Amino acid sequence: MKAVPQELVIAVASGKGGTGKTSLAAHLALAGAARLRTILVDLDVEAPDSLAYFPEAIRVGRNCPVSLKVPFLIPESCSGCGACAKACHFGAIVALGGAVTIDQKLCKGCGRCVFLCPENALKERGIVVGQTRLMKSGSLDILEGRMDVGDIRSTSVIEAAKTRAASLKKEVQVRDCPPGVSCPATHAVEGADYVVLVAEPTAFSLHDLSAAISLVKGQGLKAGVVINKYGFGDADIESLCREKALPVIGRIEFKRKRASSGASGKLWTDDGSYMQKIDEILKRIVHAVETDEGELG
Repeated sequence: MKAVPQELVIAVASGKGGTGKTSLAAHLALAGAARLRTILVDLDVEAPDSLAYFPEAIRVGRNCPVSLKVPFLIPESCSGCGACAKACHFGAIVALGGAVTIDQKLCKGCGRCVFLCPENALKERGIVVGQTRLMKSGSLDILEGRMDVGDIRSTSVIEAAKTRAASLKKEVQVRDCPPGVSCPATHAVEGADYVVLVAEPTAFSLHDLSAAISLVKGQGLKAGVVINKYGFGDADIESLCREKALPVIGRIEFKRKRASSGASGKLWTDDGSYMQKIDEILKRIVHAVETDEGELG
């Protein structure tokens, strides 16, 4: 694989969990690190598990807290008008009988309530909602975003991890994205040069892949599909890809040994045929980015 002119950001995503997304992301990052300065970024912040593949990884520097500004009330300045509750799109503020209550765990930190309060009765203060930590395994850097237990503001942690990863200025960035097509997945793939959608030949995966394709099309992102566990089921992933004009950039055959290794978080670096497929997938991604193939409207 030849050097890319700038940082290449590859987002590895899936319509559903359990397709082998994290395993593929880890091996793509390893393939990149063999030639270029590469970072694996775990954006599945509710349940990050990329580091399970790299038990020998060592921490680099300190963990960085992710903070979010949330409003708090100055009671003596509040008239109880309810403007803040009307402004909140997330149900974090309730105004009843002239009394205002703020649930800071529901707040997304948008600042609308503070801006619109006519009495300046709301002020902001930072609270910690998660952290990012940087690890290193050989030549590969690994950045993990992790949401605090009990918190629900995954997108804040995802964006913080993306910002920190970009500041490290690597040649290749591989993102392990949350499964599904909700807000966390949308934030995780946003800004990627190429999205790899991992699917398996099952009815559930076929259905959810269609939704994932709609997500990347909606963002105008270049994308391709890797069919994992090829031969395991009979759902026609390839027909869906043809219908949606999306290329299949890799087919990874189902082998029970691979499945058990993946379930236990073990890399398949001694599996020559598998690593060759990973190299081929990475080369196709680079070619697609350089030639504008896989552009979605």
